Amino acid sequence: MKDSLLLRIALITSIIGLAILVIILKTTGLQEIDISEAKELEEDKTVRITGIVERVTNKEDFAIINIKKQETITVIIFDNINLSKGQKVEVIGKTKEYKGEKEVIADKIILK
Repeated sequence: MKDSLLLRIALITSIIGLAILVIILKTTGLQEIDISEAKELEEDKTVRITGIVERVTNKEDFAIINIKKQETITVIIFDNINLSKGQKVEVIGKTKEYKGEKEVIADKIILK
């Protein structure tokens, strides 16, 4: 086979593969929910929420972040993080209850 034919086949296969990945991501992706909905979920449910940083408290091994979007929720991340009040963030994590209040234990925090 000629090199140009192999290159075309590889390019077409790559494009088809990327298109399939995009479709899979859109159909299985985690939907964003409101903070009020996250507070109603049972423990250990994975959620994706966005909001504005209200307060950040860095401790030795973790950080406590309060984010607000109509309601406020506490987010815990077991890492020090460089956030400041007023930044918009997206949080992906699991719901937990602590002292009667719902929190999110963050797996990932993304600046928006």
